[in-house]
Amino acid sequence: MADAWDRYERKAGGMKLKIGICEDEPLIAEKLKRIINDCLCEKKQEAEIRIYLSGEELLKEAGQLDAVFLDIWLDGMNGYEAGRRIRLENPDCRILMETGECEHFAEAFEIGALRYIRKPFEKEKIAEALEKVMDSFLGMQKMELYKDRIRFEIEQRKIKYVRAYNGYTEYYVGQDVFRRELSLNEVEPELDGRLFYKIHRQYIVNMGEILRRPNGRIYIDGVEFPLARRKRSDFERAYIHYVSRK
Repeated sequence: MADAWDRYERKAGGMKLKIGICEDEPLIAEKLKRIINDCLCEKKQEAEIRIYLSGEELLKEAGQLDAVFLDIWLDGMNGYEAGRRIRLENPDCRILMETGECEHFAEAFEIGALRYIRKPFEKEKIAEALEKVMDSFLGMQKMELYKDRIRFEIEQRKIKYVRAYNGYTEYYVGQDVFRRELSLNEVEPELDGRLFYKIHRQYIVNMGEILRRPNGRIYIDGVEFPLARRKRSDFERAYIHYVSRK
């Protein structure tokens, strides 16, 4: 089973996260950075982590961030105001509010905070928050695909399944079919391993698109897909892991 689980850590989204820490106490900020680094190293997740000592400093680069750990009580602009402005400038940024108090949940939810983290920091809680951040980017990386020789950039999560055909690969997205001049084995490492699974030498499927799977058979859009017998137990673990993350 270890090999099956490692598959997800090696391919945890295939993206380098940009994470901000906004904290007006440098020692606390550095401690949090070390905890985040440790957690991400354990998950084999690449990230660039930057420290900002004020909300004003943070807002200069907020549009570049995937996630930010944001202290509520900052000198000058407080965390809630900074969070509201981030939400306007960068709606996709995951905001994690941090405080030593616990009576401000309502404000945190008003700005769409992903998590509310208590001080002093506990590594387990930080790890859970980062796991949530990583899961929120499930399948959001884009792939370069072609249709009628025109190049498109398609989010992976929109791909229902990939089929190997005559030396190239076909990508089924909605009612459209795109293609690339690559084999299935070449394509597999590019796909988010938390979302996609190679069920057969000819098919990789998006587990989020599976409608039902009775008796070892897989159905997407009413079409039955073959599941290699030797992969059945590993696929079941992969699918359960996907559902639990979702």
